[in-house]
Amino acid sequence: MFQLEAPHPHLQTTTVLPSPQFSDQERLLDTVTRKTAVDGTRYTYVRRRPGRRKLRWTFLLTRIKALELEAFLRAYHASPLRITDHRDRVWLGYFTSNPVEFEGRGRAAPAIPPLTRGELYAVELEFEGVEQS
Repeated sequence: MFQLEAPHPHLQTTTVLPSPQFSDQERLLDTVTRKTAVDGTRYTYVRRRPGRRKLRWTFLLTRIKALELEAFLRAYHASPLRITDHRDRVWLGYFTSNPVEFEGRGRAAPAIPPLTRGELYAVELEFEGVEQS
């Protein structure tokens, strides 16, 4: 289970998504800069961002859930979020992917009114934030 809540700290809306695909990623945001002085001496500078991480998840969603996620993203694209991921870790931060692309992955079978059936969408979300303990 994957839970998106916004806006933080006064939560108004919660969206629950299925667990992401196996290709989820997590990385640090520290950067290293190398400089060379006029006399040839080399210096390195490390810019640390303690606790900040960049996360990327890929979800496979039904059409109805994709429409729900699209409405959530439109309403809260610039708001701080609280995310509880599939590993039960809590993150505070912002989405950095703009625009979010929904890619059709599965064909639509005959519909059962009023819902569609069999249609699948893949969406990749990028998030930058701090893990809460």
